[in-house]
Amino acid sequence: MLVSRPRARSWRSLLISLLVHGLLVIMACWIVFRQPGKVRKRKPSPAFVVAGGGGAPAFSQHAVQRPPLKLKAITQRISVKDKSAMAIMPKLSLPSMLDGLSRSQKLGQAGAGTGAGKGFGGGKGVGSGLGAQNGFMAKPVMGAMIKAQRVAVYLDCSGSMKPYLERVAGEIRKQFPDADVFRFDGARIVALGEVIVYGRSFHGVAPHLREGPTQTELPTLTPAGKALQAKIKVPCEKGSLGAWLDRLQVEPYDALVVFSDFQDGVRIYHELPKHGSKLIYSDSSYHKVNGPRRPSYRWEKAWVDAFTQGARGGSPRLYLFSLQQEPQEILRRCVEASGGASISVAWLRKAKVAR
Repeated sequence: MLVSRPRARSWRSLLISLLVHGLLVIMACWIVFRQPGKVRKRKPSPAFVVAGGGGAPAFSQHAVQRPPLKLKAITQRISVKDKSAMAIMPKLSLPSMLDGLSRSQKLGQAGAGTGAGKGFGGGKGVGSGLGAQNGFMAKPVMGAMIKAQRVAVYLDCSGSMKPYLERVAGEIRKQFPDADVFRFDGARIVALGEVIVYGRSFHGVAPHLREGPTQTELPTLTPAGKALQAKIKVPCEKGSLGAWLDRLQVEPYDALVVFSDFQDGVRIYHELPKHGSKLIYSDSSYHKVNGPRRPSYRWEKAWVDAFTQGARGGSPRLYLFSLQQEPQEILRRCVEASGGASISVAWLRKAKVAR
């Protein structure tokens, strides 16, 4: 008869297994049923809510705080056509940049798809331009395209010109309502040696000239035009067109417009050794003198040099409207140098006769 031998290891294994499982159950209960400290409530993310009934959009009062960004020093370059002219923006302080970025982040989050940011920068810019006349739209006036914003006009108010003045002033004001229109007698250019009589550099004794009071209508001038009229009234009454052109070259106008028959011409006087002056040259239609004049005078070169800047935006452009004869040679040179135009409006006389 066979007798089974008891297995000693079976009881031992059972006890170990029960102990291990018991420990696992205790640990699981401890983990599940333990009560930790108060759990932080997660702050709701910003929500974009549209109120019913067409109300304005509302924004949540709480926003998720994000850690500040770590930025390196930022430098910015401004590029220009000339590579040698480069400017490096100065370094920005880190607090100011973080403040700008944090604000832009908040605006971008609250915008629900419409981002908004706050730009920052500093330093001096480097650039170049073609002058004040860039961007001006050319406007047609009696056959000329005048490219300007601020316009000054010289109207020859001699007897032969008066019937056409209102028509001309009206044509100009159609395109340039704020144009300053100055009215003086004749269109003479008078020089005493190297300077224009009653021009900016004139300090001598003027030759005896025919004078006529100004007929400028003050109420039609801009405030700046009224101030200028008070300054040039006496010089232009005495020195006519020559004094007007010499003085207005440095005024803040984009275009100088002259309307005349150009019969008064250019007159050049030379000072006498003891006193007075003598007329040595005149191409006036009323009194011609073909004396020995110099090939060039300082005032002529100064005019051409000044009007050369007009094509670059540094000084006004010159526009001439002639009712009868072609303007004098020095005026045509100034027109060409400035990039302006010289136009014949002889058709105005025909239109007057037709009436």
